[in-house]
Amino acid sequence: MMNNTEHLHPNGESHHSHHGETPYWRRAHHDWRFWFGLIAILVAISVYVGTNDLSMVPSGRQKQMPAGSRVP
Repeated sequence: MMNNTEHLHPNGESHHSHHGETPYWRRAHHDWRFWFGLIAILVAISVYVGTNDLSMVPSGRQKQMPAGSRVP
């Protein structure tokens, strides 16, 4: 004899099937981890673009090429 938790539907699926549940990617914007990741990515892109591809030199000095790499 089955109790209520073991009851199966005629096609063999349990009552607590996740068949009709919305996939995670469609409801991800309700999750704090999604927004944290999005903000972290936007900050990283802003820093990268704002620093000219991370090529800023401290103290404002220009980069100098090594003497051996100059083309005459």
